[in-house]
Amino acid sequence: MNEDSLISLAIDRPQRGRYRILLANPKKRNWLLGKLNHRPPLDPRYTRWFASLTKALASIEVAPSTQVYLLSFDEELDGTSMSFADAVDQVPMHGWGTLIGVSPCLALYYGECGERAAVIMKS
Repeated sequence: MNEDSLISLAIDRPQRGRYRILLANPKKRNWLLGKLNHRPPLDPRYTRWFASLTKALASIEVAPSTQVYLLSFDEELDGTSMSFADAVDQVPMHGWGTLIGVSPCLALYYGECGERAAVIMKS
C-alpha cells in the first residue's frame, strides 16, 4: 500500500486529482491533511461509518503483522508504514485525522480525537 493507492480507494473520485496535486506540494500538504480531522471527502460507495474506531475494527479482520500505510495530519505518522497492530495503537494516541491503508481494497479512517471512524472497503 502506498499514498496513491490509498487515495484511489478512500477519497471520493471528484477530489482525487486535487488531493494528489496538493499532497505533492510541501506547502499545501499540511493544509490538506488537516481536512482529515473532521469531514474528509471519503468515497461514499465504499465507506461505512462507525461511532468509534473500536466498532470499526470489530467489523473487519486484519492480521496484526500486516504492513499498513498512514496518511495523517500528525507529522510523525504521515507517510509512514508500520504493522496494523502498531497503527491501531499509535493513531488514537496521536489523536489527529488519519487514513490507515491496509490493502488496495481496505482502509480505515480515524477522525480527530476519535470523533468518527470508518471502514473503506471495496469488494
